[in-house]
Amino acid sequence: MKKFNKMESDLLIDSLNYYVAELEAEIEPMQDIGKTSIFAPGFYTMISTELIDKVKEMTKKQKA
Repeated sequence: MKKFNKMESDLLIDSLNYYVAELEAEIEPMQDIGKTSIFAPGFYTMISTELIDKVKEMTKKQKA
């Protein structure tokens, strides 16, 4: 299986962090107006941490 290079890895991680921040930002206003989200605050952050670890495992090791 091919591994990601550093640039691809960084792009995936940055994109994931941006998307998770957007999703988490949508949950709080819902709670403020009394609506209940299916997902608790912090859920997307927890899942993204696991995904970032997987991306890092699938990234070529850089020479020191």
